[in-house]
Amino acid sequence: MEQLLAIMPLSEQQRSTVRNMGVNIVTADDIARKQVAPDDITIMYGWNAEISLPVLKAPHSHLKWIQTFSAGVDYLPLSEIAQHHIVVTNASGIHGPAIAQAILGYIFYFTRGLWTAEQRRPERFWEQSADDLLVADETSAIIFSTGHIAVETARLLHQMNVYVAGVNRTGHPADNFDETYAIDDYQKGLAKADIIINVMPGTPATTGFFNQQFFDQLDHKLLFINVGRGSSVVNDALLNALKQGRVKYAALDVVDPEPLPKDSPLWANDHILLTPHVSGVVDHLDTRLFPILYDNLKTFVSTGLVSRNQVDLSAGY
Repeated sequence: MEQLLAIMPLSEQQRSTVRNMGVNIVTADDIARKQVAPDDITIMYGWNAEISLPVLKAPHSHLKWIQTFSAGVDYLPLSEIAQHHIVVTNASGIHGPAIAQAILGYIFYFTRGLWTAEQRRPERFWEQSADDLLVADETSAIIFSTGHIAVETARLLHQMNVYVAGVNRTGHPADNFDETYAIDDYQKGLAKADIIINVMPGTPATTGFFNQQFFDQLDHKLLFINVGRGSSVVNDALLNALKQGRVKYAALDVVDPEPLPKDSPLWANDHILLTPHVSGVVDHLDTRLFPILYDNLKTFVSTGLVSRNQVDLSAGY
């Protein structure tokens, strides 16, 4: 019988559904009370290093599959997981609408006078002005990624008649994008864009991608948005770009490190909108994630395989 360690809480109805599939549910308390040995766990629902690492590192671990509650998996010890031939599936798809809507919010903040109003609030300055006001269809965007989140973002931007380019590994076409570019040949698309959006996962290949060399290519861009990973942006390079006018504004939902230290210069720059890694937060995560677990459990119990959202451990997403 499969032993599922439920780090992510399961409702009574969900627990009943899982048990009816012939899967036993184990909690961290069961392991702490030594009612179940870490070696016996075969499936892990969620990840908590304090709980999960002893299971992974157990001398005779039987762990076969980890279902995460996030789309990004860079916080997992992927190389060790790969060495043990453990399958990882993620939550890709459930955070897409929330992040896409947050991206639109960042764009509106800087194009529809919200930023200007907040700058004037301390002086209680009231003046109607068209300065810095833009309509979305007057802009174009480039999104670094063409995954679930990027596709949903491009769909919403298209509804406002924004021209959207995408960047992926090979430049292959993707839904809702007007054009796509390969990651090593994106410069033509970048030159035409007013808004730059990063949705790339955290991998060795994306670490420090948005560095001084990248920002030196920019010429009076409107907005840089990062909802991917903080590790992809070199903070000093972004600050230099803002100071030099290469990009006018930045909206950062992810930073490196997190939490952002109180003495970070990112806090003091009023051309930066900071949100504390909340763009992907959704209500009722447990009910949104369970269908992915359920679909994968059905195939895993019968075949030992998973059917949805398997992560390429070598690529990191």
